[in-house]
Formats: sequence, C-alpha cells, structure tokens
Amino acid sequence: MRRPPAAFISQVHRIVAAIPSGRVFTYGRIAGLIPPPAGVDPAGYERIKARWAGQALAACPDDLPWHRVVNAQGRISRHSGDGPDLQRNLLQAEGVILSADGAIELERYLWQPPDEWREIQVPSS
Repeated sequence: MRRPPAAFISQVHRIVAAIPSGRVFTYGRIAGLIPPPAGVDPAGYERIKARWAGQALAACPDDLPWHRVVNAQGRISRHSGDGPDLQRNLLQAEGVILSADGAIELERYLWQPPDEWREIQVPSS
C-alpha cells in the first residue's frame, strides 16, 4: 500500500489537534473529511483512507492528542508496546469512560467537527 502524501498527513494532524479533551474521533471519520489527494483514485482512496489516517498518526508529534482517535467500533486499535494501556489511561484522565471490554460509547463521546470542516481541501503534494 502506498504511503499517504505529506499534505494528507498534515491535514490529519490538523484535524486531530482540534479534537477537544474528553471527545474521540475515528480514523475513518478523519479521512472522510479529506477528499482524495491529487492523483489518487477515488475508489481506491475509499478502501485505504482510514489506514492512511492511522499511518499519519503512527509517528505523529508528541504534542498531538493521538489518543483521542479510535476505530469505527469505538475501540482502541492495537499498538505496539504500551500504546493501548497508555491510550486508555489518557482517555480516562479526560473523563472518557471505557466499558470493561474496552468499548467507548461513541454516541456520548464522538466529536462533531464544525460544518466548515466538511471536505477540507488538501493541496497536492
């Protein structure tokens, strides 16, 4: 799978930086705000956009609240090392309640971005 373009990664970071404390957003919803970058087949983009968002967060800056991003089921995705425990602890410190089996009630904690965030324009890279 092709790596996401730098402009896409930048937009993912911008979106994640805006997620307020005590709220979560999903990889797919992040990518859903970003149209396919120039030169990327729209149908192919639909299949990989959530994975690209995950790749964009895999090596994100330390000050980015990566822990507020969960999978479409409202669960912490697998990480190497202490990622899942750290993510759970960071979310709980912000008041996000996880069930005993690790699920987050998306109806309660899902962030709703402002309307003007719909389909952010991504410059070609």
